[in-house]
Amino acid sequence: MSLDVAQLRADTPGCEEIIHLNNAGAALSPRSVTNAVTDHLRLESQLGGYEAAEAAADKLMHTRSSIAQLLCVDAADIALTHSDTSAWTKAFWGLALAGWFSSGGTVLVDSGVYNSHYFALLQAQQLFNLKIELMQLNEDGSLNLEDLDSRLDPSTKMVTATHVGTHKGAVSDVAQIGARTRTLGIPFFLDACQSAGQLPLTLSGIQCDVATGTGRKFLRGPRGTGWLFVREEWAERMQPPGIDGSSATWTSLSSFELLPRAERFQEFEYPIAAQIGLGVAVSYALELGIEAIATRISGLSANLRTGLQQAGAKIHDGPGPQSGIVSFTLPNVDCDYLAGQLKLAGINVSVTRAAWTRFDMDERGLEAAVRASPHVYNTEAEIDYLVNHVAASLNCEWS
Repeated sequence: MSLDVAQLRADTPGCEEIIHLNNAGAALSPRSVTNAVTDHLRLESQLGGYEAAEAAADKLMHTRSSIAQLLCVDAADIALTHSDTSAWTKAFWGLALAGWFSSGGTVLVDSGVYNSHYFALLQAQQLFNLKIELMQLNEDGSLNLEDLDSRLDPSTKMVTATHVGTHKGAVSDVAQIGARTRTLGIPFFLDACQSAGQLPLTLSGIQCDVATGTGRKFLRGPRGTGWLFVREEWAERMQPPGIDGSSATWTSLSSFELLPRAERFQEFEYPIAAQIGLGVAVSYALELGIEAIATRISGLSANLRTGLQQAGAKIHDGPGPQSGIVSFTLPNVDCDYLAGQLKLAGINVSVTRAAWTRFDMDERGLEAAVRASPHVYNTEAEIDYLVNHVAASLNCEWS
């Protein structure tokens, strides 16, 4: 299925204002998403916040069901959150409060682990005498399965892995992890923050027990939105922090009962208008077709990598299958300076930094890289425009 790029751009008012190649940061929302958000805010001003929420109950349920459809899971296993980080930490500390780490043990991480996820592990390390160990890679960048098999033993308390890193385009074969952890009863957390919305995601095939993501990236939803998937078996064992009347029932003066499955991770107070907008954004993506989206993004990013290399840039995406994230540097050109010059030329990119994903970038001696990330509404002409400006920077010929 081919996409109607002209219609996609007509649906996206921001395309008239800027060349937006920072979709791995926050994508431009379709007009329908913005309308859904403002419509609900207007309803709140007319009816009152509680009354508007009651009237929008079906729309919120639609958001959960659309995310479930995107991930090929049951909607009862989806909770709406404020961000990827809030989702990940809710699930992680849900394990901790349930005593999962009380006897110590080992947590395995991949080299693409994001800082906010790793911070929680460092906190837990201090509290529970956990060991944090890095899964090893082969020379071709793939996961070393022999090393992984040797590390998966009764002392392994958890494995966490990143589908697509925030800092490079390579796509990890995370299903190889799930195939091993599931049989051993080890919880597997998947960071799908950068893959949801640009790649097909079948969580049952990956066999992860927890998956998290945000709404603002390739899903093109509003900021302040996220989602959490927890497989029923593990949800029922977790004791999430920050529970309230939307996640538990106060059964007596000295007791409470958590709600079933993913409901125990829900919160009473969250941006309802934004979450409705997220549901519209996910539905928009599903109507286009995730396979078609992936094909379009793959073609644009491949052209971008080729053009940047021809312009003299060094690509830092790693080997293997590639996503729509393209990270690069230019010799003797500061990344922040380059990103600033591109912005002056009307092009949005971002700078990814070692402090966000230190294992991998430290290993490769990278302090920073420019990150460009096209989406379906970008054009080949916009890719060429970026490449030409990058090439001009080597000769200081900005126009």
